[in-house]
Amino acid sequence: MKTKDKILQASLQLFNEEGEQDVTSVDIANVLDMSPGNLYYHFKGKDPIIRQLFLDFEEEFKMVLQAPIEKSLELSDNWVYFYILFEEVADFRFFYRNLQGLVERYGDLEQRFRSLVNLKIKTMASIIFDLDKQGFIDIGRIEAEQMAERFAQQLTYWPTYHSLMAPQLSLPVSIHNGVFSLISQLTPYVSGGSAEFLALTTEFRDKMLKGVKRK
Repeated sequence: MKTKDKILQASLQLFNEEGEQDVTSVDIANVLDMSPGNLYYHFKGKDPIIRQLFLDFEEEFKMVLQAPIEKSLELSDNWVYFYILFEEVADFRFFYRNLQGLVERYGDLEQRFRSLVNLKIKTMASIIFDLDKQGFIDIGRIEAEQMAERFAQQLTYWPTYHSLMAPQLSLPVSIHNGVFSLISQLTPYVSGGSAEFLALTTEFRDKMLKGVKRK
Protein backbone atom coordinates (compact mmCIF):
# COMPACT_ATOMS: atom_id res chain seq x y z
CA MET A 1 0.00 0.00 0.00
CA LYS A 2 1.30 3.45 -0.89
CA THR A 3 2.22 5.81 1.94
CA LYS A 4 -0.51 8.24 0.89
CA ASP A 5 -3.14 5.51 1.12
CA LYS A 6 -1.82 4.41 4.53
CA ILE A 7 -2.19 7.98 5.78
CA LEU A 8 -5.78 8.17 4.52
CA GLN A 9 -6.66 4.79 6.03
CA ALA A 10 -5.18 5.65 9.44
CA SER A 11 -6.80 9.09 9.40
CA LEU A 12 -10.22 7.66 8.60
CA GLN A 13 -9.96 5.20 11.48
CA LEU A 14 -8.87 7.91 13.93
CA PHE A 15 -11.55 10.35 12.77
CA ASN A 16 -14.26 7.69 13.09
CA GLU A 17 -13.12 6.56 16.53
CA GLU A 18 -12.20 9.88 18.13
CA GLY A 19 -13.86 12.56 16.00
CA GLU A 20 -11.85 14.55 13.49
CA GLN A 21 -11.96 17.70 15.64
CA ASP A 22 -9.95 15.89 18.34
CA VAL A 23 -7.30 14.48 15.99
CA THR A 24 -4.23 16.41 14.82
CA SER A 25 -1.83 15.68 12.00
CA VAL A 26 0.76 14.82 14.66
CA ASP A 27 -1.63 12.17 16.06
CA ILE A 28 -1.93 10.66 12.60
CA ALA A 29 1.85 10.64 12.15
CA ASN A 30 2.32 8.99 15.56
CA VAL A 31 -0.13 6.18 14.74
CA LEU A 32 1.81 5.49 11.56
CA ASP A 33 5.18 5.77 13.35
CA MET A 34 6.01 8.50 10.87
CA SER A 35 7.62 11.88 11.33
CA PRO A 36 5.28 14.89 10.97
CA GLY A 37 7.59 16.10 8.20
CA ASN A 38 7.08 12.90 6.23
CA LEU A 39 3.30 13.21 6.59
CA TYR A 40 3.52 16.87 5.52
CA TYR A 41 5.32 15.77 2.36
CA HIS A 42 2.17 13.87 1.32
CA PHE A 43 -0.52 16.10 2.89
CA LYS A 44 0.03 19.69 3.95
CA GLY A 45 -1.85 19.26 7.22
CA LYS A 46 -5.16 17.73 8.27
CA ASP A 47 -7.41 19.77 5.96
CA PRO A 48 -6.20 18.16 2.70
CA ILE A 49 -6.68 14.73 4.30
CA ILE A 50 -10.30 15.53 5.16
CA ARG A 51 -10.94 16.84 1.65
CA GLN A 52 -9.43 13.73 0.05
CA LEU A 53 -11.46 11.44 2.30
CA PHE A 54 -14.60 13.31 1.28
CA LEU A 55 -13.72 12.88 -2.41
CA ASP A 56 -13.26 9.14 -1.83
CA PHE A 57 -16.56 8.92 0.05
CA GLU A 58 -18.40 11.00 -2.54
CA GLU A 59 -17.17 8.83 -5.41
CA GLU A 60 -18.08 5.55 -3.69
CA PHE A 61 -21.46 6.72 -2.41
CA LYS A 62 -22.56 8.21 -5.73
CA MET A 63 -21.80 4.94 -7.47
CA VAL A 64 -23.89 2.97 -4.95
CA LEU A 65 -26.76 5.48 -5.02
CA GLN A 66 -26.96 5.51 -8.81
CA ALA A 67 -27.40 1.74 -9.11
CA PRO A 68 -31.20 1.46 -8.44
CA ILE A 69 -31.86 4.52 -10.61
CA GLU A 70 -30.12 2.91 -13.57
CA LYS A 71 -31.55 -0.57 -12.99
CA SER A 72 -34.48 -1.58 -10.78
CA LEU A 73 -33.72 -3.83 -7.83
CA GLU A 74 -35.29 -7.22 -7.40
CA LEU A 75 -37.59 -7.28 -4.37
CA SER A 76 -35.27 -9.67 -2.53
CA ASP A 77 -32.28 -7.36 -3.07
CA ASN A 78 -33.62 -4.43 -1.05
CA TRP A 79 -32.35 -5.54 2.37
CA VAL A 80 -28.82 -6.12 1.05
CA TYR A 81 -28.87 -2.84 -0.85
CA PHE A 82 -29.97 -0.82 2.18
CA TYR A 83 -27.33 -2.60 4.27
CA ILE A 84 -24.68 -1.49 1.77
CA LEU A 85 -25.93 2.10 2.01
CA PHE A 86 -25.80 2.10 5.81
CA GLU A 87 -22.37 0.46 5.67
CA GLU A 88 -21.05 3.20 3.37
CA VAL A 89 -22.30 5.82 5.82
CA ALA A 90 -20.72 3.90 8.71
CA ASP A 91 -17.36 3.70 6.94
CA PHE A 92 -17.20 7.52 6.79
CA ARG A 93 -19.35 8.26 9.83
CA PHE A 94 -17.16 11.08 11.14
CA PHE A 95 -18.55 13.29 8.36
CA TYR A 96 -22.08 12.74 9.63
CA ARG A 97 -21.37 13.01 13.35
CA ASN A 98 -19.97 16.52 12.98
CA LEU A 99 -21.68 17.55 9.77
CA GLN A 100 -22.55 21.10 10.79
CA GLY A 101 -19.07 21.81 12.08
CA LEU A 102 -17.42 20.42 8.96
CA VAL A 103 -19.51 22.36 6.46
CA GLU A 104 -18.90 25.54 8.45
CA ARG A 105 -15.13 25.01 8.29
CA TYR A 106 -15.07 23.65 4.75
CA GLY A 107 -17.66 25.74 2.95
CA ASP A 108 -17.02 24.14 -0.43
CA LEU A 109 -18.16 20.77 0.94
CA GLU A 110 -21.63 22.03 1.90
CA GLN A 111 -23.05 22.08 -1.64
CA ARG A 112 -21.43 18.74 -2.46
CA PHE A 113 -22.90 17.13 0.63
CA ARG A 114 -26.29 18.64 -0.17
CA SER A 115 -26.04 17.10 -3.63
CA LEU A 116 -25.41 13.71 -2.04
CA VAL A 117 -28.50 14.09 0.15
CA ASN A 118 -30.57 15.06 -2.90
CA LEU A 119 -29.27 11.97 -4.68
CA LYS A 120 -30.28 9.88 -1.65
CA ILE A 121 -33.82 11.25 -1.95
CA LYS A 122 -33.90 10.52 -5.68
CA THR A 123 -32.65 6.96 -5.12
CA MET A 124 -35.12 6.28 -2.30
CA ALA A 125 -37.97 7.60 -4.45
CA SER A 126 -36.89 5.36 -7.33
CA ILE A 127 -36.93 2.29 -5.07
CA ILE A 128 -40.33 3.14 -3.58
CA PHE A 129 -41.93 3.84 -6.98
CA ASP A 130 -40.48 0.57 -8.32
CA LEU A 131 -42.04 -1.34 -5.41
CA ASP A 132 -45.34 0.33 -6.24
CA LYS A 133 -45.06 -0.57 -9.94
CA GLN A 134 -44.27 -4.17 -9.00
CA GLY A 135 -47.49 -4.25 -6.99
CA PHE A 136 -45.69 -4.97 -3.75
CA ILE A 137 -46.93 -1.75 -2.15
CA ASP A 138 -49.79 0.60 -2.91
CA ILE A 139 -48.76 4.19 -2.27
CA GLY A 140 -49.67 7.59 -3.68
CA ARG A 141 -47.10 9.91 -5.22
CA ILE A 142 -47.09 12.48 -2.42
CA GLU A 143 -46.78 9.79 0.26
CA ALA A 144 -43.98 8.12 -1.72
CA GLU A 145 -42.07 11.40 -2.02
CA GLN A 146 -42.45 12.05 1.72
CA MET A 147 -41.27 8.53 2.51
CA ALA A 148 -38.24 9.01 0.25
CA GLU A 149 -37.28 12.10 2.25
CA ARG A 150 -37.70 10.22 5.53
CA PHE A 151 -35.50 7.39 4.25
CA ALA A 152 -32.83 9.91 3.21
CA GLN A 153 -33.04 11.63 6.60
CA GLN A 154 -32.60 8.32 8.39
CA LEU A 155 -29.55 7.49 6.29
CA THR A 156 -28.10 10.92 7.03
CA TYR A 157 -28.65 11.07 10.79
CA TRP A 158 -28.30 7.38 11.65
CA PRO A 159 -24.63 7.65 12.86
CA THR A 160 -25.54 10.37 15.36
CA TYR A 161 -28.60 8.45 16.56
CA HIS A 162 -26.60 5.22 16.87
CA SER A 163 -23.78 6.82 18.87
CA LEU A 164 -26.28 8.48 21.21
CA MET A 165 -28.86 5.74 21.73
CA ALA A 166 -26.96 2.48 21.29
CA PRO A 167 -23.20 3.06 21.53
CA GLN A 168 -22.75 -0.39 23.06
CA LEU A 169 -23.96 -2.18 19.92
CA SER A 170 -21.52 -3.30 17.27
CA LEU A 171 -21.77 -1.58 13.90
CA PRO A 172 -23.14 -4.66 12.04
CA VAL A 173 -25.96 -5.02 14.60
CA SER A 174 -26.74 -1.33 14.46
CA ILE A 175 -26.77 -1.39 10.66
CA HIS A 176 -29.19 -4.33 10.52
CA ASN A 177 -31.42 -2.54 13.03
CA GLY A 178 -31.26 0.58 10.87
CA VAL A 179 -32.25 -1.39 7.77
CA PHE A 180 -35.12 -3.02 9.68
CA SER A 181 -36.34 0.36 10.92
CA LEU A 182 -36.26 1.74 7.39
CA ILE A 183 -37.91 -1.19 5.61
CA SER A 184 -40.60 -1.62 8.28
CA GLN A 185 -41.92 1.83 7.30
CA LEU A 186 -43.29 0.14 4.17
CA THR A 187 -45.59 -2.07 6.26
CA PRO A 188 -48.80 0.04 6.08
CA TYR A 189 -48.52 0.16 2.29
CA VAL A 190 -47.92 -3.53 1.59
CA SER A 191 -50.55 -4.88 -0.78
CA GLY A 192 -52.22 -7.50 1.37
CA GLY A 193 -50.68 -9.11 4.42
CA SER A 194 -48.95 -6.16 6.07
CA ALA A 195 -48.81 -8.02 9.39
CA GLU A 196 -47.27 -11.00 7.61
CA PHE A 197 -44.73 -8.71 5.93
CA LEU A 198 -43.67 -7.24 9.27
CA ALA A 199 -43.38 -10.70 10.80
CA LEU A 200 -41.27 -11.94 7.88
CA THR A 201 -39.09 -8.83 8.00
CA THR A 202 -38.54 -9.29 11.73
CA GLU A 203 -37.71 -12.95 11.20
CA PHE A 204 -35.26 -12.07 8.43
CA ARG A 205 -33.53 -9.47 10.60
CA ASP A 206 -33.16 -11.96 13.44
CA LYS A 207 -31.75 -14.51 11.00
CA MET A 208 -29.22 -11.97 9.68
CA LEU A 209 -28.15 -11.15 13.25
CA LYS A 210 -27.36 -14.75 14.14
CA GLY A 211 -23.64 -15.12 14.66
CA VAL A 212 -23.06 -11.35 14.47
CA LYS A 213 -21.02 -9.96 17.34
CA ARG A 214 -23.39 -7.71 19.28
CA LYS A 215 -20.86 -5.56 21.14
